[in-house]
Amino acid sequence: MKIDRLEQDWSESPAPGQEQEDSFDPGRCYIRLRDVFIAEGASKLKLEQQLTETYALIVHLGGSGVLELGDRQVAMKKDHVYLIPPESTFGWSGDGSGELSAMVLRLDILEERAGLFAAASAERLDSAIALRKGIPVTPAGRLEKLCRAIHAHFNSKDRMKVWRAQIDCAELLYAAAAVHSERAVDTRQALERSKAYMEERYVEEITITQLAAIAELSPKYYVDLFKKTYGVSALDHLTKVRMEKAKHLMNQSERLLKDIAHEVGYTDPFYFSRKFKQTYGLSPSQYMKQRSRRVAVYGRTSILGYLLTLKVIPHAAPLHPMWSNLYFTKYGSDIPYHLHIARQKYQNSHNLDLVAQSKPELIITHRDLEPWERERLAGIAPIVELPDEKAGWKQGLLALGEALGEPSEARSWIASFESKIEREKKRLLESGVRPRVLTLKRVRHHFYLYRNQGMQDVLYDGLGVRSACEDMGVDRNIPISLEELDGIEADVVLLLICRDSETLAEWKKLQQSPSWMSLRMVRENKVCQIASEPWREYSPIALDRIVDEAMRIFTGKCP
Repeated sequence: MKIDRLEQDWSESPAPGQEQEDSFDPGRCYIRLRDVFIAEGASKLKLEQQLTETYALIVHLGGSGVLELGDRQVAMKKDHVYLIPPESTFGWSGDGSGELSAMVLRLDILEERAGLFAAASAERLDSAIALRKGIPVTPAGRLEKLCRAIHAHFNSKDRMKVWRAQIDCAELLYAAAAVHSERAVDTRQALERSKAYMEERYVEEITITQLAAIAELSPKYYVDLFKKTYGVSALDHLTKVRMEKAKHLMNQSERLLKDIAHEVGYTDPFYFSRKFKQTYGLSPSQYMKQRSRRVAVYGRTSILGYLLTLKVIPHAAPLHPMWSNLYFTKYGSDIPYHLHIARQKYQNSHNLDLVAQSKPELIITHRDLEPWERERLAGIAPIVELPDEKAGWKQGLLALGEALGEPSEARSWIASFESKIEREKKRLLESGVRPRVLTLKRVRHHFYLYRNQGMQDVLYDGLGVRSACEDMGVDRNIPISLEELDGIEADVVLLLICRDSETLAEWKKLQQSPSWMSLRMVRENKVCQIASEPWREYSPIALDRIVDEAMRIFTGKCP
């Protein structure tokens, strides 16, 4: 088979009547390295979560830190590799105890089936090599040497060395697969065992002596090490586990308070109530009253940015630490049913099942639903559809306030926001700052002039800044070259980089190129990179955050 057939054959299925084998066959596997980069030299290195469209092999070279995989965190260990499947998100952060260095290899893993090469599915590949879990590669030091050779060869102009990098990448994956079942046991894993015990046996009476025995450490050393590793004491972590379980029970059942206390390990309901209030700032009865309204969100995460202004936390909503980090972090434990940020049609069907399980009395959604989705939702509970974004967020918030019986809360929030933006506009004028702003987006190999409705509402209509491109309309994506960019007069350039692996890899290369560094806006330090959250979300909460971020950028001070 010619290599140039690979791209077109990835998504093809076996010929009719031919059976697929259940297990992954490494003997029919093909590896192609797409990109590789090393990040090192910072004591608190942080890589924000990004979406990978291919398999990603993350290699921990040195230091200590945490690998963030969606809503999970895994301790990074030296001489370990982590294989991340496509359509997943990953990032990492150092803990400050040493220089964290790591390498990311983006690769295609293809499998020959029925005479065709197709992308190996994560489910099949997991039988040969553990996905998302650290796999040790021995002997010590071999992994770093191999990885640095791959990095040097892949970036060489010598095509034979590039080929060598492809071969070494396959060797690295083989080494990880060869030790798939041989897991190294270290102190961090011992602590993880004790954490798992707390999360499984929280109903029982648990002592430090028990936990230390599980970790095979002395009680004193265990207490000190747990606090140093996780930033909280073991008993505080146990309390948090119990409180989170209690909130889950309150959200999903009509149990009595004393029964909930017993189910999370407290024999005295009054002591449980005191601990709950110490943790969350309100009593269990106040919390249950606040959560008595059962509302579900289906579709866009931005709907949460409307609901929360009305002090309503839904029972079901789409959440993800990459696309909705604020909502995931702050309210994730209060929302018992986490829906997918749907990227595939099958996820919509699963989301509908979760909405039904949450037994809502009302479902908040948007208007661009498929007919079958709307029909299914209508069979679960009454639907409230927010107006189209072009109608403006204020109309959407007022409509939602009416539907939830909170019209005064909606009007009050709008009035408060209008006062805030007028105050900040005045502050800009008084400081003599009325910048010409250029907003850009980078997707893969191209820049686009970009302005969405939120930018229009806050920057131009609200704060009254000037546009560096007056003829650019709202909600348009206009390709623009580096030469054209260099001819634009702008005081501030707001640049949004799409967080898929291909775009991030291309952006990393561009930043080091002479063509980028020679741009006047770059030389004069006018480019400010902004994040998708909140700049791409259109909701009251997001717009409020954009005001704060914009003022920090324009004046150097937050409101």
